[in-house]
Amino acid sequence: MKQNRYLPFGYRIANGALTAEKNEAEVVRQIYADYLSGLSYQSIAAKLSAGTVPYKADSMAWNKHMVKRILENPRYTSEKGFPPLIDPESYLAVSEIIQKKNACQPLSGELSLIRQRLYCYNCGSRYERDGRNPKYESWHCKAEGRTGRRVSDKILLESICTVLNTIIAQPGLLEPRECRPYEPSLDVTKLNNQINRELEKTEVDSDYVKLLIFNCAAEKYASCVDCGSESLTELLRERFQNHPPLTAVDPALFEETIKQVLMEPDGTAHLKLINNQIIDSITTERSTPKC
Repeated sequence: MKQNRYLPFGYRIANGALTAEKNEAEVVRQIYADYLSGLSYQSIAAKLSAGTVPYKADSMAWNKHMVKRILENPRYTSEKGFPPLIDPESYLAVSEIIQKKNACQPLSGELSLIRQRLYCYNCGSRYERDGRNPKYESWHCKAEGRTGRRVSDKILLESICTVLNTIIAQPGLLEPRECRPYEPSLDVTKLNNQINRELEKTEVDSDYVKLLIFNCAAEKYASCVDCGSESLTELLRERFQNHPPLTAVDPALFEETIKQVLMEPDGTAHLKLINNQIIDSITTERSTPKC
């Protein structure tokens, strides 16, 4: 029985295991081949819409966002246990083309380092840079797209530098908060609700429910953190105490102390430190992720 797109296009559950869906897998390979031959997202989508394999069971229509999602999904190279549909070389070649189109000029060392750790504060997706117009570059959430204020390189760097200076001025913010009892994340809640809906059906697809349960367990595990982070906090104290105020992002300080940068659409930065403290320049301190 065909489910929704909880599984990436190209896969299905058979006998309780992930396996390739033959027709969809062929489409995935063709999408990569067409893109490497020079076709655009829109041209590939038009070609697929005239074909016989739908992206959604209720419609033959394809769009460029569906194509883009497939071209940017590393699972097709066997990541996270998914059966390989394409070779890593093809995925890397496609990624390089996409990166060149999205960033027409090389990034500075600071921006390259930040990009590796830059995520959306609202949904946790990666942030990406659109540099096609060198005079009007912008950063935005990969999932939500461009919303609200344009976040330029300057705004991004200034926002991060401001939080770093907040920590330098108030090193007491580095002390980890007391661990709190586990509370389910939004993703865990969604998965639990989906599991309950599946179990309430007259005909239960046991393989699909098992997959949901495994994913829910993995999400619960991922949301837990080790609160015994005194050694990391001590390292942070050593790096921030008596550090002179910054006039620009210090790459060495950033690399040694920052695990993630969580950006809001308005350009507000929240820095997740290596001891899992999350600090911003507005409220000065956020609680640690719940254990």
